[in-house]
Amino acid sequence: MVSDDARGRADRDVADLDSRLIHALQANGRSSIQDLARLLDAPRDYVSQRLRTLTDRGGLRVVAALDPGFAGHHVLTHAMVSLSGAARPVAEQIAEIDDAVFVSLVSGARPLVFESRHGDESRLHEMLDLVRRIPTVQQIQVTTYAEVLKGFFVAESRTEITLDSLDERLIQALQSDGRASYQVLADTVHLSPSSARSRVRRLIDAGVIRISAIPAGGLSRSRLAVGVGVTLRDDAEPVRRYIAEQRSIEFAARTHGLYDFILTIAGSSSAGVLSVLEELRSLPQVGALENWAHLDIVKEDYARSLGLVVRSGSVGTP
Repeated sequence: MVSDDARGRADRDVADLDSRLIHALQANGRSSIQDLARLLDAPRDYVSQRLRTLTDRGGLRVVAALDPGFAGHHVLTHAMVSLSGAARPVAEQIAEIDDAVFVSLVSGARPLVFESRHGDESRLHEMLDLVRRIPTVQQIQVTTYAEVLKGFFVAESRTEITLDSLDERLIQALQSDGRASYQVLADTVHLSPSSARSRVRRLIDAGVIRISAIPAGGLSRSRLAVGVGVTLRDDAEPVRRYIAEQRSIEFAARTHGLYDFILTIAGSSSAGVLSVLEELRSLPQVGALENWAHLDIVKEDYARSLGLVVRSGSVGTP
């Protein structure tokens, strides 16, 4: 009979591998099983089995998303909402707004956070007015992303590129399944697999799309996600360096408004997340931290309409 201690160790090992697998797919959603097995130092068949389990039962999605700058969304914000009633009905209403790309129920005094992307500030104000009209909304505290430092759906750089209808159809197919085989993609757009591969590589290299993993719900046996607002009392550069080097920080933005940085720390255990929080607190440049645990992600959808972008014909660096 397997002891409770042995079973617990086995569960922790599975949770750790799942966490590392998700992280690898967030870095490159189209990594082959062979490459993933090599990276994780695990048997190929076992990695394939865990990936199937995570996608079929765990709700993990690997999808393509348009870079916000490419899509013409130059105003990116993070908002925290104070409420006088239940948070879920409000979250579901906000999730219906197209410009909301992320909506989450969280711990703390402000039980709902959302991120939104807009073409200009007037669209932002229109959305905020819509949210304020929800009867139980008491206050919205908005922080604007001045620079995204880490983000799985934000390209590190963009180059000039002209898209055609085949590119658009490929992007739409990858928005549904970022790991679709090149044969499936080729059949979708009536190209050869090698031509489909070349076009997808071109879209990724130009920064038009990023293909990455989205874990379901933010909180599970193998994943904790905690948002952090950082307020500085000194130079930002050492904090930027720490963020760049810390693998557990999945998302980071230099911001203005309520905080100086907003981060997302993710890990397979509360101890791992706590250690990063403690290291942040220990940085002499950090004046204060506020953190909130993501309890249930209601919406995480970075796929946006291609119509305006494609009709414009080309995109260059901003």
